[in-house]
Amino acid sequence: MTAARVETSWSYNGYPTVVLSNPQIRLVVVPRVGGKILNMEHRPTAHEWLWQNSRITLESVSIGDTFDDHWCGGADVFFPTCYPCSWNGVNIPDAGEMWNIPWNSEVIEDESGVSLIMTAGGRIFPFEAKRVIRLEPDGRSVVMNVAIRNAGHAPMPFVFGFHPALAVHERQRIWLPPGSVEVLESSGEVMGEAGQTYRWPKLGVHGRERDMSRVASKGLGAYGGHMFVPDDGEVWWAVTDEGDDAGLKLIAQDRVFKNIWMWQVYGGWRGYHHVALEPWTSYPLTLSEAVAEDRAEWIAPGQTWEAEIRFVFFNHASEMDDEKVRAIK
Repeated sequence: MTAARVETSWSYNGYPTVVLSNPQIRLVVVPRVGGKILNMEHRPTAHEWLWQNSRITLESVSIGDTFDDHWCGGADVFFPTCYPCSWNGVNIPDAGEMWNIPWNSEVIEDESGVSLIMTAGGRIFPFEAKRVIRLEPDGRSVVMNVAIRNAGHAPMPFVFGFHPALAVHERQRIWLPPGSVEVLESSGEVMGEAGQTYRWPKLGVHGRERDMSRVASKGLGAYGGHMFVPDDGEVWWAVTDEGDDAGLKLIAQDRVFKNIWMWQVYGGWRGYHHVALEPWTSYPLTLSEAVAEDRAEWIAPGQTWEAEIRFVFFNHASEMDDEKVRAIK
């Protein structure tokens, strides 16, 4: 088993952190601020995969605050909605109510590796949530398990998404399984037009094809929100970096997650440069719309919904192809 350790003596901007590490991976989590994963580093290459906002620092926020105005970067969980809405007479805030509440935490070290266990309860919806983030014995994998229990007396609808913002540059490539994409948000032109559909990764722009798998520079001055749906139901993505031989793959649990929201920002939205590749349980991402279209997930009273997301860190070979990336587990 690869040696792993956990540290709880560090803090960031005054907030206690939990650091999970082994020779390959260093993970920094802030339980008291939404259980945010703040850093995700591949240690052999010193490659930090998560985007950090140079203008907004980590801070506690309140229920009802707008996510984008407090977004310091890192990776967050959204539940029971992405966009604010009203359902059944209840106003549900932007990005839901998991990303900004304090989570209780404990750490476990045993023969299976090191784990961080976080728990929290809903302020608006009657739920009890548990997240377990674990470094696997193989030394290159991180697993996040989520369990949400309906503690109320009526069925509870939701959409759930995991929101990792990736630090990017133009030597990187995005890999996805075969699938179709719809442009939902766009700055226009190079990022497509709203309502446009295409087969990944070839987007038609003014009679020409643009390869959307190639990360663009900040100088492009564009952004787009594209919804990806895989052909075979497998929800995964990978990013490889030709500059430092680093690769990262996310594998979302089959039949639980159904699509990937691709938020690609190349300087055109608030001056940022990042890509968020987010596995979601369903689409639309606004709960009230998902319920209206019969696409929301539901938890019966007293029942628990569970999901798993796995990250795999790997070395990027110069001759990667679709089959090699697909085979990474």
